[in-house]
Amino acid sequence: MNAPPRGPALYRWASRERLLALCFAALGLGACSGPITGLPIEPGDAPIPPGDPAYATTLQIRYLGAGGVLLKRGEDALLAAPFFSNPSMLRVAFGEVRWRKEEVDRFLGPKDRDDLAAVSGVIVGHAHYDHLMDLPYIKQTYLPKAKIYGSDTARNTLLGDETLKKKPEDLVSVEHQAWAAPPAGQPEPVVVWTQVNERIRFLALKSEHAPIFLGIKFFEGHYREPLPVIPTSAWAWREGETLAYLIDFLGPDGKTVEFRVHYQDTASNPPLGFPPPSVVPPDGRGVDVAILCVPGHTQVKGYPAGIVERLRPRLAVLIHWEDFFAPLPDDPRDLRTVALLQGERFIEALKPALNGAPYRMPAPGTWLRYAR
Repeated sequence: MNAPPRGPALYRWASRERLLALCFAALGLGACSGPITGLPIEPGDAPIPPGDPAYATTLQIRYLGAGGVLLKRGEDALLAAPFFSNPSMLRVAFGEVRWRKEEVDRFLGPKDRDDLAAVSGVIVGHAHYDHLMDLPYIKQTYLPKAKIYGSDTARNTLLGDETLKKKPEDLVSVEHQAWAAPPAGQPEPVVVWTQVNERIRFLALKSEHAPIFLGIKFFEGHYREPLPVIPTSAWAWREGETLAYLIDFLGPDGKTVEFRVHYQDTASNPPLGFPPPSVVPPDGRGVDVAILCVPGHTQVKGYPAGIVERLRPRLAVLIHWEDFFAPLPDDPRDLRTVALLQGERFIEALKPALNGAPYRMPAPGTWLRYAR
């Protein structure tokens, strides 16, 4: 499948999904964000400046909102695709969606250029608008050295951007080397790491996108060929293959794992999103930080407990919890959760699985520190 029809035919395309979206909006679910009362939202830590001895030995994690996370150890940095434009639910369901320069620059201004200029790679979990739409502008403005890694659909969608299509080598699909748990009794597939630079590597893992509500998924499908233009309808930002990632920050020898992070930007049923048993923990290196998507946990079974029990992380970081159908407020006290979050229920399931390890639920813009 490739680009959906335009004009009146657009509304015949995916008519079932649009009817469901109408019901979703009519019920008020799209606008029914919730208060953060009772949730442990925190302002986080101060960033460590260059020159501080801890700068090169601490993993710094900056939550940017939606699925966006900056992982930084010294001058080595990896980014999970951020999103700031936050169109309304009605616009997502029935109108046009476009990246908004003023919203991106409000959160990624001149003060962030140095941090982001160090980014060597951007990982994309799936190709929905709320993970991919702001990326062409962010790449062109803030990420001069970065390659973007994701699915075939993510790459083919981004190739519709006039600037990105001039450097197709910066858009890399890792879909066909993503590791997946084999059927019972079958040998483990080959483990293929992607080297971002000499001191960062990742392993793509086959995952899935949880339904939105009542077992219903939106914006499914794939693009098998590059798009001629960037989509302007949320329905045309198709999901593609959903991936999770195991990320290693390596020592000066390029082999020793100093920090290991597991990242996924949507809830999934076990064992989707799980790392290979030959890597975690038999290589002697467990997971330091598990970055977990909160929404969708009620639509799948065994999440987050299953993935956490498998990873045994030393720290869990909870993301994508805030309302992304409205502009992010300047004051974090004005933040609201996305509809149907049930964040306290998520935490109740998470805490026993962590077996005493801490968890943190940062506000967008927050820096966190992790040191072994």
